[in-house]
Amino acid sequence: MNVSFFLKPKAEVVYVYDTDPVRTALDRMFESGFTAIPVLSAKGRYVGTITEGDFLRLLLGHTPEQAGNMLLSEVTRRIHHRSVTIDTRIEDLVELVAGQNFVPVTDGRGMLCGIVTRRDVICQLSERCKALEILKDEQ
Repeated sequence: MNVSFFLKPKAEVVYVYDTDPVRTALDRMFESGFTAIPVLSAKGRYVGTITEGDFLRLLLGHTPEQAGNMLLSEVTRRIHHRSVTIDTRIEDLVELVAGQNFVPVTDGRGMLCGIVTRRDVICQLSERCKALEILKDEQ
């Protein structure tokens, strides 16, 4: 089984561009209710993930007006969220989802295809465990 089984397509993902003003990114994050969202280049390549903590650190060092007018590319991101390719096996995702709310999925050119959420991976692992228990009980 590979990542494509769990893929939430890009069309359903909240993301921002590194050329967006910070204010726009904050609005998108607030409206979505998410605490982290992918950041794309103007050409659609995955360049990182912006988190609430990144915005908080920015606001601690700047006035709200200064920060709001900055471009997202100027914001220091503390953590580099790793991405995977579409053919990555689900077993290889477990370590990544332990430390990330979601894992960005890219194609061979680095373009964002979508994401795999921690919730979806945990639910699938839970289903596998239940299936193993049922098999064990039947034996």
